[in-house]
Amino acid sequence: MNNSRGRRAGKPDTRAQILDAAREAFLNGGYAATSMRSIAAAAGVDVALLSYHFSSKQGLFAAAMELPVRPGELIEHALDAPLEQWPGRILRTVLRVWDDPDMGPVLVQTVMATVARESGTSGFVEFLETELLGRLRGRLAGRDADARATGVLMTIAGLLMTRYVLKVPTMANASPEEIVRIATPGIAIHLRGARLREPSGT
Repeated sequence: MNNSRGRRAGKPDTRAQILDAAREAFLNGGYAATSMRSIAAAAGVDVALLSYHFSSKQGLFAAAMELPVRPGELIEHALDAPLEQWPGRILRTVLRVWDDPDMGPVLVQTVMATVARESGTSGFVEFLETELLGRLRGRLAGRDADARATGVLMTIAGLLMTRYVLKVPTMANASPEEIVRIATPGIAIHLRGARLREPSGT
């Protein structure tokens, strides 16, 4: 019986090879269109090895792009609350991560690196759309769920750009609670009158 399936014999840097292949695939092909199988093929390993090392596609993306956190999982946690609490919880989650002296600079560098690369924004943008916008949209009921989720994400994107990338003094120097006070109405307006999707099976 062959017990070596999923591992490249004699190659201790297999994990690094997977990350290199994943980074190229995500930046050039985009997050949504890039499959775990295609990355495994590019790295020359069995696809099961990707799940072994990184658990999921989101985990692989986070590792390949050197993200210190998994934004989708953090947003899911923020959304585990009554709808009226979403704006504050989402903002505090974002600020806690991006204000962190270790995690924040890595996230900014990732954004800048993808923007600087020709066609490089596609992977990061599609990741945001799939893992963040998709999770918001999936929690909301009604035909306007997509528009509401997009509005929330636009507000968050504006905050990230002005506070962390452009470093506009008014935003960059404000305390987290000041930002929550300023930005909460901008998120809340997109959720006004919204309904939560009923859990499946109920």
